[in-house]
Amino acid sequence: MRKSFIIAGGGTGGHLFPALAIGDALKKRFPNSAIHFVGSRFGLEARILPENERPHTLLSIRGFMRGYSITALFRNLLFPFRFCLAYLKSRRLLKRLSPVAVIGTGGYASGLPLLAAIHKDIPTVIHEQNSYPGVTTRWLSSRVNTVCISYEDARRHLKKKSGVVTGNPVREEIVSSDRTESLRKFGLSEQLPVVGLLGGSQGALALNRAMKGALDRLTDVQIIWQAGSLHQDQFAVHESARVKVLPFVNDMGAFYAAADVVISRAGALALAEIAACGKPSLLVPFAGAAGDHQTKNAESLRATGAAVVVDERDLTGERMADEVMSMLGDTMRLNQMSAAARSVAKPDAAVQIVEEIEVIATA
Repeated sequence: MRKSFIIAGGGTGGHLFPALAIGDALKKRFPNSAIHFVGSRFGLEARILPENERPHTLLSIRGFMRGYSITALFRNLLFPFRFCLAYLKSRRLLKRLSPVAVIGTGGYASGLPLLAAIHKDIPTVIHEQNSYPGVTTRWLSSRVNTVCISYEDARRHLKKKSGVVTGNPVREEIVSSDRTESLRKFGLSEQLPVVGLLGGSQGALALNRAMKGALDRLTDVQIIWQAGSLHQDQFAVHESARVKVLPFVNDMGAFYAAADVVISRAGALALAEIAACGKPSLLVPFAGAAGDHQTKNAESLRATGAAVVVDERDLTGERMADEVMSMLGDTMRLNQMSAAARSVAKPDAAVQIVEEIEVIATA
């Protein structure tokens, strides 16, 4: 009998890409299975899923907006209607596909398919990426069959204190790219070191401003600068033969293969990828992250010596340049940081999650 699975999650890459990694691992375990993804038509997945030709359904659901603007008021007033319509669409999808399990990876698109599955007694699994669980995980953790967590610290925030520590799944293509070919893709030379800056799918203004201030000090260094879609126009003026300013990096495997040092926020997925690729890093946790979870995430790499962590309030162009040049100027230190990063990686995270799914799907 052909098994069908639904994987729901998105909004940002931090929720979407673990979903893709789990889907790939499920397909390996059950080659004849059908994997169907559910996301939001307002999220990153609305572009990524069609581009990757993944069977999918997009819901007209998005999160609450903070603030008191007209836009926020209008969007929040629509939320109850969007909620009901997305829930009904989720139920119809479950009826049509008859999945043996529904897996949620967080974000506002994952809650309603999970809730619909719970109401229909279909086995459910949540994968939580962060040390401080998101709203969907906290809301449904006591009602799903299994919660897979990436950090032990997440357990204390769950209503049901049980949870299986699996780590964050990383797509295979992230760790398998060739450096020479990756440099060619970005139009960079093998003769100079490469610094890669990641600010998330929308970009990080604090990191972008610091990089702008660091450019004059980062001499004889090549830079892959993911400025983000919201900030691309503002920082594209700094594009040059050795500085590549991009709104979004489509080939993350090539990005990591090319980079000698990575500058990044401390989102859980980014850290899992940095660790899996063994990249020395400069981490700047987002100060506004819920429960300060990015600082807690970053500590997992800093404590091993794999990363330097700088508080966003202390970040300047000068500080960024000094930290990066200090790393690049010490080959032994770079090698030690690389080894430390790999020591905390969990390359079998996706396999462990699939094993948990298999347990509930065949019970």
